[in-house]
Amino acid sequence: MEQPDTSEPVEKNERRGIQSVEIAFRLLMALQNTQQALPLKEIATRAEMTPSAANNYLVSLVRTGLAAADEKPGYYRLGPAALMLGVSATRQIDGFDVVRGELGKLRDATQCSGAITMWTTDGVLSLFKLEGQQRGAFELRTGLMSLLSTAAGKVFAASLPLAVTRPFLEQELASRKAGGDAIETFHADVMHELQANGYATMRRSDIAGYASIAAPVINWTGDVKFVISLVGADTVLDFEPGSKHVVALLESAARATALLGGRPRSQSDAAN
Repeated sequence: MEQPDTSEPVEKNERRGIQSVEIAFRLLMALQNTQQALPLKEIATRAEMTPSAANNYLVSLVRTGLAAADEKPGYYRLGPAALMLGVSATRQIDGFDVVRGELGKLRDATQCSGAITMWTTDGVLSLFKLEGQQRGAFELRTGLMSLLSTAAGKVFAASLPLAVTRPFLEQELASRKAGGDAIETFHADVMHELQANGYATMRRSDIAGYASIAAPVINWTGDVKFVISLVGADTVLDFEPGSKHVVALLESAARATALLGGRPRSQSDAAN
């Protein structure tokens, strides 16, 4: 008599998928990563396909509305169905949950404390914090934050129009009795730092050992939706470009930006 098989089932490492869907996605990504219609040959090259194979897929994509034939013969662009999917995605994706997940990974990778901030009508607001193993002689807090004396504040000061941040900067500078041109000087300095490095830094003399670095998270509209920060002792947190802390921060911000449908800003995109 045949005995029943009581052995454990072999777990598959990867679920089976539909290869044609994944190939079609490569074509859509080729169309997504441009601001204008592309010729068939270039689309095929970007998708690592032959022009004939790309053409067959594009026929179906055009029929579904995910792609569209341009007025110029042989050129294609994203179609109205792709726009509808994008709009629906922005409604369904919770940006804060996305960034919070990235902050957890960043904290685990660096062992430093981290925070998420956003811009509100009242100024820079710290929404969420995670304490790390590498702590300094200070405590992370949620609530309104300074534009002048935090790395996250500097990112918003560099990213937002000066007309938006000026009232808050005036209020902060008034308490320091700074000169009349201090706002313009500060704005120029933080814009240069963010454009040059992709992140902002802060060391504070009024809080012993305090140091922070921050990078922007950009959404599908091109706006800085959140800022991710690392905070730690200045003897531990490495500010230098290419350091493990900076690389981890920038990678985390880039992943969050991609998940929110955004693209990293170039120097020409900076706010005036």
